[in-house]
Amino acid sequence: DNIAGTMRLTLSENGGEEFIAIGDTENDPTLPGELCYLDDKGAVCRCWNWRDGVRTALSDDSADAFLAIECVEPERMGDCQAAIDRLAELLERYLGATVVVKTLVTHDNPCVEL
Repeated sequence: DNIAGTMRLTLSENGGEEFIAIGDTENDPTLPGELCYLDDKGAVCRCWNWRDGVRTALSDDSADAFLAIECVEPERMGDCQAAIDRLAELLERYLGATVVVKTLVTHDNPCVEL
């Protein structure tokens, strides 16, 4: 619900994108060349996907969510897709979610429209 504009997995060119991690209270801006998820307001996630930001965190009032699962081993892409499918099944069954997109972003498929 709180993603602003276009979200992308990219390298921070100059660094300095605003980021307050869950559990922190102070801005810890991105570093130059850091791989992170950015939107039009700043960093959403850092350190690949394990440092989530306060601004875009899910809450009890969240209606829309983006969940990222990463696979750094190309030979395990089938396992990654199976994990995505299982997570979608559980979200639908136990939370009443409607899963809209379950697409793997790869070198050959670098963009997904949400």
